Amino acid sequence: MPSIRSGIDWSRVRQQFREDYQFSMIVLFGLLAASVVTGFVIYRYAFDYYFGGTVNLMIVVSMLLVLVYALRSGETRRAGIFFCVVTVVACIASTAMFGRTGILWGYVVLWVNFLLTSRRFALAANLILMTILIIETSLFESVLEGVTYIVTALLVTTFAWIFAHRLASYQDQLMTLALQDPLTFAGNRRQMRQDLNAALEIHRRTGQAFALALIDLDHFKRINDGQGHDVGDEALKSFADAVRAAIRSVDGFYRFGGEEFVVLLRGDVPGDAEHVVRRLHQRVSGRLAFGGEVLQFSAGVAVLNSGEDWPTWLSRADRALYRAKQGGRNRIELAASPDAGGPAAASPKTGRLGADPTGAD
Repeated sequence: MPSIRSGIDWSRVRQQFREDYQFSMIVLFGLLAASVVTGFVIYRYAFDYYFGGTVNLMIVVSMLLVLVYALRSGETRRAGIFFCVVTVVACIASTAMFGRTGILWGYVVLWVNFLLTSRRFALAANLILMTILIIETSLFESVLEGVTYIVTALLVTTFAWIFAHRLASYQDQLMTLALQDPLTFAGNRRQMRQDLNAALEIHRRTGQAFALALIDLDHFKRINDGQGHDVGDEALKSFADAVRAAIRSVDGFYRFGGEEFVVLLRGDVPGDAEHVVRRLHQRVSGRLAFGGEVLQFSAGVAVLNSGEDWPTWLSRADRALYRAKQGGRNRIELAASPDAGGPAAASPKTGRLGADPTGAD
């Protein structure tokens, strides 16, 4: 299937499979369910039950189409909804054709729906499935059997809801730990990379302007060496709190490493970006003091240019920061546009972009 394979970004799929629990459930359940139902297709065709085999084959094809959509698009929410609809329809079709055995598949569907899509949509789908099966009274030999099905189906749905709710809560906590600097509660480098890549994509599609500021605290080692690392940590936390209070809610704020931070500004042209950072500088730089040392910072500001990747963008801000340091510190410098066709070199200040920096004094 060359056309399908060529339309799938497998590196993105692998990363999303590791990081997106719901996406991984869609992929794993899709492969497993398609394989199991394929067995029934073969069995029914082998015993000349062509109608039932064809219905099962349609279910397999539907599952594979949703799976391919999920792999190609990465749209977890929509793929989950599609998969939920397919499983409910497949369960109803199986019950209509094969009678009571379809009820057994229904219990699996009632649980799995909460792993494939949102709790609200899964609950609605489960109620629809249970209502249709209950209306078909011929499935049950007695009223007591029908009541027993209702109770057990509601119990499965309730426990699945609780499980999905707790799982989502744990996922949110783990995501916060994975994307947040534990000291300053700013975003970490992983969060920064995700947001910068997202900014590149938005800029490519819509032309929206973005800028970033690479900030370095001036003479920070004086605090660490003179007052101790505990005071230095408190200074970093206080500085991060002051920056968060000064920037907009739509802007991003990340700890780049050591005493360096990055601010992602949305919708700013060159003059606006420089003005925003200078205003941030006026509000924060020199306003905090620890052990007699006043916290001041220098910053390099770079506006996103079309066609550049985020390391190039960040490298231009890094070189502007170096000029600010060389120009006397406690100042702002705006980065120049990159040379046409030339790769951005690392700044003479750090000579790096990939390793965890410690910053410069």
